[in-house]
Amino acid sequence: MGKLVPVMGQVRVDGQPLTTGQVIFQPDAEKGNTLKHEPRGPIDSQGNYVPATTGKKGVVPGWYKVTVIATEPFDKDKPYVIPKSLIPLRYSDPRTSELAIQVVENAAPGAYDLSLRSGDLPQK
Repeated sequence: MGKLVPVMGQVRVDGQPLTTGQVIFQPDAEKGNTLKHEPRGPIDSQGNYVPATTGKKGVVPGWYKVTVIATEPFDKDKPYVIPKSLIPLRYSDPRTSELAIQVVENAAPGAYDLSLRSGDLPQK
């Protein structure tokens, strides 16, 4: 594993902070990143995330496909019910999320912010 650089960003859905979930960086082998680790970090109540790699804050520089997972809270009284996604499911799959980030040293502020659209959420 290479040198870790600090990464922090904010996740927004239709311009509003996503207040729960997790961001996962999956190395993009097609763009030369063959690392085996998947940095990930929780999304806080303001939509911010700070990924860690094997428990250490930061990410090895390179290209990553990015996925976001955010679901309704787990209902312990309904253990067999899968929690409903709060964002379109396409963002949870690296093949369909269309989110990609190049991690670099000394990135500009906002370089790792993620903008999602809820336009294809199923209607309630």
